[in-house]
Amino acid sequence: MSEVSWREVGHVALQLLIAIGLSALIGWERELRGRPAGIRTHVLLCLGATLMMILSRSFSPLGDPGRIAAQIVSGVGFIGAGTILRQGSVVRGLTTAASLWAVVAIGMTVGMGTLEYYIIALVGTLAIYGVLTLLRIPEERIHQQHRHPLLWVTLEARAKLDSVFAVLSHHNVELLSFRQEFPEMPHTRVYALEVQLHETSAREAILQDLLMLHEVRAAHWEEGG
Repeated sequence: MSEVSWREVGHVALQLLIAIGLSALIGWERELRGRPAGIRTHVLLCLGATLMMILSRSFSPLGDPGRIAAQIVSGVGFIGAGTILRQGSVVRGLTTAASLWAVVAIGMTVGMGTLEYYIIALVGTLAIYGVLTLLRIPEERIHQQHRHPLLWVTLEARAKLDSVFAVLSHHNVELLSFRQEFPEMPHTRVYALEVQLHETSAREAILQDLLMLHEVRAAHWEEGG
């Protein structure tokens, strides 16, 4: 193998090491948060994007890297969709899906193979890491301020929510939304009601009134997300 070829191999190895280091930082943050896509997933996606960009640029001296780049962007959407879960009305995994999409962009940038693009990839990685860590603090405070409790009620299979609504109205509780969940006990219906309490002290009284209804099997409070 000629000296020029060895130099090219070394350059590719450097690109892969840069891709590993930058994507591992993003994956490490997701790993600490207990997300399904952690360090290995982020690093593998970034390495794949880097390699595909290197191949795209190597097809010919005048090759168009944008042809493969467009396919990378569309293809990573399927992987990101696998991290998105829906639990009732709550959707989880959107941030992780976005971070996977972002590390692919980092890999594509590193795959361009010049110092300027390495610097851009580093700045982009720091920006992504800052969004994931620093912006999480005000986001959680906003969610905390707008969080509403959930009232879980288990009813007999043929029962309706009319009596439950009557209890809430009696205690001046505003119903924001409700959904039906799959029951664990047979011949029952389980509902999760998101409510706004004007008096937090009314929680116990509401539970007592609900449990006095013959159609109510169980009831309990849960802090909303």
